[in-house]
Amino acid sequence: MDYYGLFPKFKLNRPLNQVEWEYNLNIKQKINLNGQPVVPDAKVISMNSQYLEVVDKYYAGKGLGSFVAFFGFTSMLFVVTFLIYFSFFDSNYISLNDVGFFLIFFIPSCAMAIWMFILLKTEWFAWTHYPVRFDRKNRLVHVFRLNGSTYSVPWDSVFFTTGLSHRKDANKDYYISGHVLAEDNKTVIDTFCLPATNSNRKQLERHWEFVRRYMEEGPESVTGVVDFCLPIAKKREGYRFGLLYLLSGFNGAPLFLFPVLFVLALIFSVPRYLAMVTSRVPVWPESIESQCRVDKDDPYLVDASGNPKHPWRNLFRKSSANNRK
Repeated sequence: MDYYGLFPKFKLNRPLNQVEWEYNLNIKQKINLNGQPVVPDAKVISMNSQYLEVVDKYYAGKGLGSFVAFFGFTSMLFVVTFLIYFSFFDSNYISLNDVGFFLIFFIPSCAMAIWMFILLKTEWFAWTHYPVRFDRKNRLVHVFRLNGSTYSVPWDSVFFTTGLSHRKDANKDYYISGHVLAEDNKTVIDTFCLPATNSNRKQLERHWEFVRRYMEEGPESVTGVVDFCLPIAKKREGYRFGLLYLLSGFNGAPLFLFPVLFVLALIFSVPRYLAMVTSRVPVWPESIESQCRVDKDDPYLVDASGNPKHPWRNLFRKSSANNRK
């Protein structure tokens, strides 16, 4: 899981760095996957002849950040309340030493509380997800920004790369960035991401090929691998599915760890659900929807209405396959 881009925000109005150039993904160049299939990675909302819509890279781990932030925020509020009470209300005499002691702890505690609140708002009272729509027929990419605005950019002009614009920490993943460049073709003016992340940069190629082949070769080239879609189109994720989705992320772990992992998923599912119910559902503007009309008898239409009755089988099977890569 990598929150970079959500907090802190992506750096814009900067030149592409050497690593981003080195790991550039060419939309016209087919990658040899050595017999391995492309993977939607359980991140597809819907697919048809017109467009492919996926979630953002923050969706899978939604709830973890707000859990940490809520715990930190409430802890700091307790500390501040404690300081105020025992410094000013529990004493008949206040000395300069008392004031100094109070300020030494009060100022950093307030700063930490504010920082945690800002982090909390990246998931709560925001948006349930930030979709990216790959419009094949118009050769456009429609992006839903963090602030709720949208923009469209030509598919052929996006600079895709698995190179990072920042230092990668040991506990962070690689991901696929789509950089919108200025007229000089080297200055980044906006950035969006494909949803897949992985600690191994090479493994991202299977998800990249899924998107690239859809746009370059058509839905018939990838339709066989999309047999499950996230049930979040124009609605919020339900609690049960959110818990199931978190559990699927642990698939492949040793069986004896399952009780512990289940408890972790149960804990994180609460802030995840709160993030969903306090946030707004993204809605594409009519200017974009008018370009993405889908025929009712589209032979390549795949969405959540066709999901199986027991989605855990699909989610866990896909996660298991990905973990064997």
